[in-house]
Amino acid sequence: HGVQYMLGAYLMVTATALTGSFWLGLPLALLAALVLGLVLERLVIRHLYGRDHLEQVLATFGIILFVSEAVRMIWGSAPLAIPMPQALSGSVRLMDGLNYPLYRLLLIAAGLAVAGLLYLLVTRTRAGMLLRAGATHAPMVSALGVDIGALFARVFAFGAMLAAFAGALAGPVLSVEPGMGDGLLILAFVVI
Repeated sequence: HGVQYMLGAYLMVTATALTGSFWLGLPLALLAALVLGLVLERLVIRHLYGRDHLEQVLATFGIILFVSEAVRMIWGSAPLAIPMPQALSGSVRLMDGLNYPLYRLLLIAAGLAVAGLLYLLVTRTRAGMLLRAGATHAPMVSALGVDIGALFARVFAFGAMLAAFAGALAGPVLSVEPGMGDGLLILAFVVI
């Protein structure tokens, strides 16, 4: 998902340039990331389910190299920037001598909102129940008439969109450049 994070930032650069607006560009970038996540799942990831972990790691490293080079070919190697939304360019005074940027408060709020929504989605919905059951007992869930492949494809695409959401929101704070998700990927591997 490090490359999905990077790709989300690049899609946001393009969508913002096309629409002239951060707020109009964000849903376009997320929709594009969702579609690219579905394509990636259908072309590569689907063939890795049930395979050895080493094969999965090698294939995902291949995806990292492929997407990183595709980004260099399409957008170039020079860092790009996403303009800060004008309404969020100021700061809030938290106490004497401590001002905090509004945009960073938005990032914190967005992170908490996504975490809360994911918790509710996984623990309180039928889709979450099927996801939890499918992750541990896929043949049983499939025997009950659920298309487990389609469920996993939607979950992968949704995860790709969430990673792109993080990249799109990070764009105004960080420079958008090839390999910008590599540091996050290393941290994710450590956590996993």
